[in-house]
Amino acid sequence: MDKKQGGYQALQIRLLNGRLFQKLLSKEPDAQYRSEQGKILTILWKQELGCATATDIALATGLANNTLTSMVKKLEEQGLVTIQPCTQDKRKKYISLTDLGWAQKEIGDRVSKELGEIFYQGFSDQEIREFEAYQERIISNLKAKENEL
Repeated sequence: MDKKQGGYQALQIRLLNGRLFQKLLSKEPDAQYRSEQGKILTILWKQELGCATATDIALATGLANNTLTSMVKKLEEQGLVTIQPCTQDKRKKYISLTDLGWAQKEIGDRVSKELGEIFYQGFSDQEIREFEAYQERIISNLKAKENEL
């Protein structure tokens, strides 16, 4: 095999997945956020207290600091999060979910489930396990190389 398409295919999956998520989300009448903002909300939903530092969110999502800052500000204007400075380190900011932000989790879960069904349509359980195991190996390879450089 001369030409490997995995990176390009991963990019295409990411782009199509994001666009489809937004289309499904836009059908939800109570959705208060857009799919790109969902990256931030998902990180917060996974935290027991619904709170994380901007740095933690940036590392988990891969968003650049300037992009993250503007997105968090918009989420705050929408009433989905609050921003508080850290009492020990004024350079750090904590982003926390509001009650409205927590309430959006149900919508996010529903849309994610629907997208997952589309994503894996026609796959057996075994094929899904294999596919996800291959992805984990690729992620591990990329992280290892990133740490070397």
